Amino acid sequence: MAYIEIIYDVSDRVATITLNRPDKLNAWTPTMEAEVLDAMLKSNADDGVRVIVLTGAGRGFCAGADLSSLDSMSKTDDPQTALKRLREKFKGPQIEGARVDFQKTYTYFMALDKPVIGAINGAAAGLGMVIALYCDIRFASDKAKFSTAFSRRGLIAEYGMSWCCPGWWAWPMRSICCTPLAWSKPPRPRRWAS
Repeated sequence: MAYIEIIYDVSDRVATITLNRPDKLNAWTPTMEAEVLDAMLKSNADDGVRVIVLTGAGRGFCAGADLSSLDSMSKTDDPQTALKRLREKFKGPQIEGARVDFQKTYTYFMALDKPVIGAINGAAAGLGMVIALYCDIRFASDKAKFSTAFSRRGLIAEYGMSWCCPGWWAWPMRSICCTPLAWSKPPRPRRWAS
């Protein structure tokens, strides 16, 4: 598969997948989704790859879903066709030996044999934050910001965010993912006395 919206590189046994729509803060599109899936599965199958790094080009990690793709779907599909398309979308890849709940659209990260490292270089909003949460480990730059609008829109925290969030941040910060804060930064690590 030739990639249009990501950059895929393997060097020194590290596969780097870079979301490459910096003019749109790497907003997630159906094309990007298919390319990331292909690159992840290719990396997972490659014996020359030991780890996968997921990052974003430019000043953002991923600004979330590109809503223009939702707009085009709502204008062209009748309700039954739209529902059928959504059901197909959430099936995800079938990975042999993986739990059923790790074979959905985004949860397949957790079914990969190789660790996925999120290099969060800027804004990770909405779906972008979900993608970051599904990485096995995350490294956030000083410019990284995390946001979700689910609660401000009266929606539940989707894609398992309410399950992922509590294990990610320290105990006092656990509620941050689902509260209506505009932006939140990860807590600073505490220094332990030696």
